[in-house]
Order: sequence, then structure tokens, then C-alpha cells
Amino acid sequence: MAAPLSTRPVTMVSPFVAGGTNDLLCRLLAENMGKSLGTTFVVDNRAGANGNIGTAFVAKQPPDGQTLLMGNSATHGTNPTLYPNQPFDALKDFAPVCMVAAVPVVLAVSTELGINSVADLIAYAKKNPGKLAFGSSGIGGSGHLCGEIFKTATKLDMVHVPYKGDVPAIQEVMGGQLALAFVGVGPATVGIKSGKVKALAVASSRRASTLPDVHTVEEAGYKGVEVTQWYGLFARSGSPKDMLDRMSAAAKEALAKEEVREKMLTQSIEPTYLPADELNVFYRNEIKRFREVIQRLNIKVT
Repeated sequence: MAAPLSTRPVTMVSPFVAGGTNDLLCRLLAENMGKSLGTTFVVDNRAGANGNIGTAFVAKQPPDGQTLLMGNSATHGTNPTLYPNQPFDALKDFAPVCMVAAVPVVLAVSTELGINSVADLIAYAKKNPGKLAFGSSGIGGSGHLCGEIFKTATKLDMVHVPYKGDVPAIQEVMGGQLALAFVGVGPATVGIKSGKVKALAVASSRRASTLPDVHTVEEAGYKGVEVTQWYGLFARSGSPKDMLDRMSAAAKEALAKEEVREKMLTQSIEPTYLPADELNVFYRNEIKRFREVIQRLNIKVT
């Protein structure tokens, strides 16, 4: 039997509020990784400033592998450009451990419009230039950026309407006050089940497990529209590689368990494992491509 990972508890920081996807993933993985590594994992919620408070906390910890961050497409994707004056560097202060999950962004439209495909949407938008608005979870969020990338790819004229989260955005679509929204799979599924929302496409490289009949945007004819709310574990840079490797292996093992997968998929979260080297390349590319979009559109958060 392998020796315990550590004689001290490992802290897994969720930089967002309790009850959200970050928190759920932390609790699932902390329990399962703790069992396989013979070490207690403690979840610590440090929410605020779109994830920057918890991220800054981990960046200040000793590089001993005892503190992990459940980072995501905000902390290690968009935030470095949207919030440039932070007391840490997302590229230099963190060592990737592994990616653990992804939530594809869905293009969801009101059924009142009678739009059944991306081609229908484009035809409708061209007949009604400047009259189409899309909602998202807020300025600079994955839905907002996905909508802007979609606009560029399709050459459509649409106005962005920010909301305080995916849920209020999809509720507006359900109520017919908003034509469409770019939201995570979970909120989109609620709208679909109501019969008032239709999912036209998912902005990912493959179809969503929970929406297998919905095409990807690429299948609809437009490449490069891939925006995923992804989640990954990071440690302080300089942390012992052997510890991080063992934690990565334990996370991979947990994600292969049927009960873990079921709990994630029930919440429309796709178990998605990438080892440290692949996550390192991926998140650096994410920062680069989102920086281009954010700067081109002069997106500012208040």
C-alpha cells in the first residue's frame, strides 16, 4: 500500500461561492482523492472578485503542495486580461495539476421565434439587422465571449445584454423577453425542458453528453466557436512534482468512478481529465485567445 500523500490535511480552495460548480467539484474530488491518497482534503471557500480573492490566497501559500486551487476558465482564462492589476500572475505563480471538468456553452433561443437551426438564426438576423440581442451571465463571462466569437464567425449584427448569471438570462429567453442567450448546459437544459427554449448548438469540440442530439457550432458550419467553462486543479508554482503527479492520478481515478460521473452529469458537468502538461498548454492558449477578443472589443468590467 502506498504511503499517505501527506501527514497534514491538503486544502482545496474554491474561489467561488458554496453551492456552485466549483464548490461541487471540490467536495466530490476532496472526498475521493482523500480516500485514495490516505490524506484528508479540506474544502475552503474563498469567494469574491470573480475568483480573484481565492486565487490570490493560493498564490501566497508556500510551494509545498499542501494547498490546491480549483481554477477555471475565469481565474486562468479571462481574468488575467479583465483584471490586470492583481497581486499574482496566473502564468507564473501556479503549477497545473490537471483539468477535471468542462461545461459547454449552449446557444439557446426562444421557441417563439420559430428558429430551429443556426442557419435559421442567421437568416432571421439578416432580415432583422441590429434588432437581435443575446444574453449572457455578465460582461466578460464565457457566454458573453462566446456570443462575440459567434458574431465574428457568422458576421451577424447582435447586441449583448448582460445579466447577473446564466439563470436570469435563460429565464428571459423562456419568458420571450430575450431572443437568445449563450449559457451553460445546465441552465439551458432547464429552459429546454420547459418547452420554451430550443438549443441550436453547443460551443465545444464535441456534443454534450446530456444534449447528444444538439449539434456543435462546427457541425453547423462555423469553425473556431469553442468556449467551455472548464475547471482544473492548480498548486503554487514550485510545489513538489511527485505530490502533484500523485494528486493528478488520484483525480483521474476519481473521475473514472461511475458514481462520481453520475453526480457530475446530473449537474450537466462533463468529467474531463487532462494531465498537467496538456492543461499547461491549454490554459495559456485560453488566456491568449481571450485577451485578443477582450482587447479587440474593449470589454471592461466595473
